[in-house]
Amino acid sequence: MTTIVHDTSEAVCLSAEHNVYLKPIAKMTISVALPQLKLPGKSISNWEVMERVKAMVAPEQFSALRISKSTLDYIRFEGEVENKTVVKSLLTRLDGKTIKLSGFTDVLKVRAVENKVDFPTRHDWDSFFRDAKDMNETLPGERPDTIHLEGLPCRWFSQKDSQFPDRPSEEVLIAVFQAFGKVRHVDIPMLDPYREDMLDKNFSTFSFGGHLNFEAYVQYQEYCGFTVAMDSLRGMKLMLKGDDGKAKKLQVKIAMEERRLLLAQRNLESIRLIAELLTRAKMLKQHQQEKEMAERKEQEKQEQARQEEEFAHLQQLEACRRKQEEELRRVEVEKQRALELQRKEKELRERLLCNLIKKSTEKSTAAADAQDLACPSSKEAPGLSDVMLGVLGRVNG
Repeated sequence: MTTIVHDTSEAVCLSAEHNVYLKPIAKMTISVALPQLKLPGKSISNWEVMERVKAMVAPEQFSALRISKSTLDYIRFEGEVENKTVVKSLLTRLDGKTIKLSGFTDVLKVRAVENKVDFPTRHDWDSFFRDAKDMNETLPGERPDTIHLEGLPCRWFSQKDSQFPDRPSEEVLIAVFQAFGKVRHVDIPMLDPYREDMLDKNFSTFSFGGHLNFEAYVQYQEYCGFTVAMDSLRGMKLMLKGDDGKAKKLQVKIAMEERRLLLAQRNLESIRLIAELLTRAKMLKQHQQEKEMAERKEQEKQEQARQEEEFAHLQQLEACRRKQEEELRRVEVEKQRALELQRKEKELRERLLCNLIKKSTEKSTAAADAQDLACPSSKEAPGLSDVMLGVLGRVNG
């Protein structure tokens, strides 16, 4: 990745004519452990964590800080500073420290280590060519004498005042890298439009990451030139010093593009976060609606059961009322029947009394007449009242 360098104190001149320098690579890896997200809708912003990491190293600053990996458990940053001497100071401020984010009770633990440069050693290339059966160390190209360079900016290696400022020059490439030893030959594949892509890249000797512009091959006449170049390039990066004393003006535009890319990434992250929040809100609302529907159905079921219970109770009351009405009607009927029987009994009693009185009167009269006829001088016949009492006694008898 190409960055603007403000402090060139550690730079080593490679070509004063073309203002190309070597500067030590000062990179570190920073890992931030993330807490478990227990509440739905909560998320951790990578941008916020990055800003907290930047604040922890203040007043020092990263010349570049990017996210190399992000998971649910951790965020890994790759940071670069301008000077190698600043790395230890930044590691002291970061390693083992914690970050407190707003809205989270758990703290985020930070681990920081210096990056180890993945660069081949003399043993690597010696053993490679020694073990290769189809190599002859007496022939150029079949022995360790060529370095492979990738990602070289075209403008750094173009001819001055050239009508093609974006086209690298073999002469400039030779002038720069012959500082390590006499160059036998250089090759820039992009200058040959008919060159097929090289397929055999098992042995990569040196590369610059970042914005790739062109690749090149530099072959030295002597083995010592190759080893000096490899030892000098180990852990180093190329730097172009401009007229103002700061590394490569062209990179201002690149830095602005990287800034736009970072902003676009943050906007994309914000959009994804909003989409996730909306999805969770929708799911929460749907769950709430389902819960309300279930509660409403349960209430309707309970209301229906209550109504059925009330209806059954009303049916029982209606049956009881009907039973009471039937019982009342039966009592009324029995009462009427009793009254009717009493009335008939009274009538029968009165009729019987009249008949008895009539018969008793007739008998008394006949007896009296017979007595009168027989004994005119006897005492008087019994009165009507005595006859009535006798009859009543027999009736009530």
